[in-house]
Amino acid sequence: MGGSVVSVLAWRLAAFTVVAITLGWVFGGMLWWLLVLALAIVVYLVVSLQILEQWLRTGKRRSAATGTGVFAPIYSDIIQLKQRARRRKKRFHRLLREVRESTGAMHDGGVILNAELEIIWLNEAAERLLALDAARDQGQHITNLVRHPAFVAYLNRQQYAEKLQMPGPNRGTHLSVQLIPYGNQQKLLIVQDITRQVRLENMRRDFVANASHELRSPLTVVGGYLESLADDQDLPSAWQEPVGEMQRQVRRMNSIVHDLITLSRLEAAEREAGETPVDVPAMLGLLQREALARPTRPQQIEFDVDGDVLVRGEEQELHSVFSNLLNNALRFTPSEGHVGCRWWRDENGAHFSIADTGIGIPEELIPRITERFFRVDTGRAREVGGTGLGLAIVKHALLRHGGRLEIVSEPGRGSTFICHFPAARTVLRPAAETVSA
Repeated sequence: MGGSVVSVLAWRLAAFTVVAITLGWVFGGMLWWLLVLALAIVVYLVVSLQILEQWLRTGKRRSAATGTGVFAPIYSDIIQLKQRARRRKKRFHRLLREVRESTGAMHDGGVILNAELEIIWLNEAAERLLALDAARDQGQHITNLVRHPAFVAYLNRQQYAEKLQMPGPNRGTHLSVQLIPYGNQQKLLIVQDITRQVRLENMRRDFVANASHELRSPLTVVGGYLESLADDQDLPSAWQEPVGEMQRQVRRMNSIVHDLITLSRLEAAEREAGETPVDVPAMLGLLQREALARPTRPQQIEFDVDGDVLVRGEEQELHSVFSNLLNNALRFTPSEGHVGCRWWRDENGAHFSIADTGIGIPEELIPRITERFFRVDTGRAREVGGTGLGLAIVKHALLRHGGRLEIVSEPGRGSTFICHFPAARTVLRPAAETVSA
């Protein structure tokens, strides 16, 4: 554009200069004719630029003919640029309208926060779920409006991989929130209403707990009658094997009921475990003696225990953690196999690991291994016994103690289960005490 305008202007200036020189040569006063030419050119440019500036400032649509002479291409190019910009603006507004309509139709809430965690934008679902107002609350810090302690701690933790469950601002509601960093230190807060799921989970937990308690009495009665039958010297030989099998099944049902009650109690607990020091080394020593006394067990069972490391918590729950892990390892490890247990402490806290050379767990099943009644090998599990609730109890008991369960396994080569307890719950045995034998 610029080159064509300059070339046209140069050619016209040269032509007018030739005319001025010719007039000056014919009529005399050549300098006056050149001065008049220069003045006319200046006036023309000033007026044309003023018209162009006014047109650009007012934004009125005009045809390319508005700019005459050398300015006509400039007007034409500007009009094309404005038309392209207008089309892009329309596309942008259409896309923005579609985004707003789609986010407005979402059941999940969405809140965009800046680097200072101030609200930039939120959809209608977020307004409803968090009791916010878009017109009033934009620019506010999110913690000034959502003040639940768990939510504030979640933001300060700056670890957003897991979702946070918390009560909603409306009575009886429950929310799941997750913060997703993106862009230039911006964050997207996703809010989901999980009230129905929480209610269903509470109903399921209450049902399991109530049913388990109700089953204890009839199982006790049935077990008592079966024990009397088994002890009866006049019991026909044809009935001895069925009665024995019924006794085994009653014991198995009692074990399942016991584990269900334990699991329900752990899930229903609203606070963390207590702070009473638990003598874990003594507990592990007792479990070691029980394991070695089993009639069928792996040939090698080894314990490496730091006798000075204790844990603050609930003794019964910690016993469930260690005994369930040990029983699993013993059941799923062949007689020629090896089971090794270790209890130690480092700067991160206390740790209990149990490694076996059993059947192992496929990698894709490890995330599900702590689900209730989940079994890696159903046929093998029936042979070795167990309720399918042990690892679920381990998971919830560890959560009550602020710990976590790590699982490393390979099919055919065995598994390693590691319990990590936080340093805040770890305590050293006083020097005056000694570990009981």
